[in-house]
Amino acid sequence: MKREPGMLVARDAYVLEKMARDRPPLTQEWKALLDRKLVAARLPAQSTVPSDLAMIDARVTFHCASGLTDTRTLCLPGTYVPGGAFLPITTFYGLALLGLREGEMIAFARPEGRRDWLALERVHFQPLMDETAPAQRPAFRLVAGGLEERNFVPANENGPGEGPGPSVA
Repeated sequence: MKREPGMLVARDAYVLEKMARDRPPLTQEWKALLDRKLVAARLPAQSTVPSDLAMIDARVTFHCASGLTDTRTLCLPGTYVPGGAFLPITTFYGLALLGLREGEMIAFARPEGRRDWLALERVHFQPLMDETAPAQRPAFRLVAGGLEERNFVPANENGPGEGPGPSVA
């Protein structure tokens, strides 16, 4: 038997469990997809998150059955702006992409009675990728007294000098 595609990090699993408890399902097909995601594999809490895993706040490129290839940021429903570059996880595509890894594909039923599929092509940004960033940055060196020789002139909108003072306000 083939393994169901997808693997959820703890935060994503918590959000989906809360959605299943607190929100009525939009359609039976959406509920079925949500249930599939909830039984997907879970990433252990102390393990390293793969850099090619689609998760909330990750920027991904995907390809779908209609031929559309798009790049979006997976988001929670409250951060969605219509016409923006975000894809809320409350939509079929957003929910289907959640937990996929690059190259994985998922098929699901749509309310119109047809089957749809998505393939995750690339994860451009992932929130947990930033944890490795400080080691890659160049070293910052602090020099004691490094600014002593600079003359700082306070900004005055009236030009150099004292200015008109507080009575002008």
